[in-house]
Amino acid sequence: MPAVDVLIVGAGPSGLVAALALAQNGISVRIIDKLAEPRVGQKGPAIQPRTLELYKLLGVLDDILERARFAQPIVHYKLPGGTEVAREFNMFPWTDPTPDCPYPNPLMLGQDRHEEILRAHLQRYGIEVEWATELVDFTQDGSKVHVRISKGDITGISKGGITEELDVSYLVGADGGHSKVRKTLGLNFAGETRELDKMLAGDIVVKPPGLARDKWHAWGDPQTKVLGLRPCESPDDDKLAILVTGKDVDYGKTTWSSEDFAKLFHEITGRTDVQFGETIGLTVWRPNIRMIDQFSVGRVFIVGDAAHTHSPTGGQGMNSSVQDAANLAWKLALLLQGHASPTLLESYPAERVPVIREMLERTTRLLDRTMRPGEDTDEAWHRRGPLHMLGIHYRWSHIVVDERRIPPSVDERQSAYAGSEGLCAGDRAPDAPVEGDVARLFDLFKFTRHTALVFSADQDFIDKVIDAVDKLPAGLCDLAIVRPRGISPETFAKYKAAKVFMDKDGEAYRVYEVSDGNPTVFVVRPDGVVGAVVKNGEGVGKYFSKLVNVVG
Repeated sequence: MPAVDVLIVGAGPSGLVAALALAQNGISVRIIDKLAEPRVGQKGPAIQPRTLELYKLLGVLDDILERARFAQPIVHYKLPGGTEVAREFNMFPWTDPTPDCPYPNPLMLGQDRHEEILRAHLQRYGIEVEWATELVDFTQDGSKVHVRISKGDITGISKGGITEELDVSYLVGADGGHSKVRKTLGLNFAGETRELDKMLAGDIVVKPPGLARDKWHAWGDPQTKVLGLRPCESPDDDKLAILVTGKDVDYGKTTWSSEDFAKLFHEITGRTDVQFGETIGLTVWRPNIRMIDQFSVGRVFIVGDAAHTHSPTGGQGMNSSVQDAANLAWKLALLLQGHASPTLLESYPAERVPVIREMLERTTRLLDRTMRPGEDTDEAWHRRGPLHMLGIHYRWSHIVVDERRIPPSVDERQSAYAGSEGLCAGDRAPDAPVEGDVARLFDLFKFTRHTALVFSADQDFIDKVIDAVDKLPAGLCDLAIVRPRGISPETFAKYKAAKVFMDKDGEAYRVYEVSDGNPTVFVVRPDGVVGAVVKNGEGVGKYFSKLVNVVG
């Protein structure tokens, strides 16, 4: 038997989330990265509401909220001159929290700080990223993946290192757009490189007094030349993120110094009053809009940028990568705990491929609207609704069960970002305030188990659901009874082994769309998705029979 359950190649957000989710489920993990040390720089800073909810499940959210900030408004300056404000707007208009959606706004956090938080949580499980460690090659058979890795030092593994061979049960490729895992599998990375939409991106130190830290600053026209500088999330940080693009920009340099950027800044803005220091990762970047044709081969799985690359417009890529990792991790954990059959893993590509395909279509359309002449670029710069990712669903998935509605339509299969009205199996599980040991439903959901929410005051109904859950492997599913308002607590006194909560303001029954006369069970998956909407204990068993080897 392999000594390590899962080897993860790549320590970006998707690799770190996969490692953390598996570790929380008691799965042995190693995570390697060919870089000699952690990345620096902002890269993809937007954390969408759906990802914030996922981080609540993983216990990471409080640390994210402590360091992240709401996106500052964008100030676009008039030219020439570059100091008079032409207009000011919010790319992410503020949305007030609601009982069912407590984190409705995207937050900004540099990817280096984001990854630092994830690594700190991973360390609590005794797992450290193995830096300067590169995948050499691998082979697989029906029981394991045989892997060779090369361990170097800070001078680089190409200088010579120690080769280690190991067997693992599964290999996860989270190693980015140039993925060695993907290339070794020979997967087709179909798509295009947008040469016309290339951009200069990175970070730069702005010397005081510099520019205000409570605004994004922009000059020019994206159809010709546009330059943007965005402050980092900490008001004490003197670095700003750079984005320069447009068909008239001279991208001839292969490396950009502070002096090079200062010259370009003066050329576009006309300003000489802003002084710059060192640059961090400043380079020319070309949007690659690509996707592999399969997300797994045997015991090897691909997540994140290794599986799909995209335009940066919309802030979807990093978030999609994290959600790939979460979708895969709970299923791998269930299998490695001995509860599930390998066929469960087929649901990872079945669920994620339609979502990623639509993500690429949406972000590419947004890129075109932002950059192309004649389009409504003002509207294109506003990031609303679907881009928050709360509507992403898996209603078509073969492992969800919904006894309350007809099967999903063709349109829903083609619109993974937003289903029709109504809460269905495959949708995001909403939050709601309750009274009991916790104050809200989100406090019940954990990445280490399913949660069965029983909406009923009927004791016979509740007893049958409890019997169904008791037949499951220990620790697989928690049970919580949500009692309607106006029903005496004595009615539920006998359920000492179950958690009983009162629907404090009627919100839980409202957002889960349950009337008093129609008792219903919602089984919430570890990734916060409604796996089942069923009418009795038999329905609970039906759902879990799709996941685990034996029920009853």
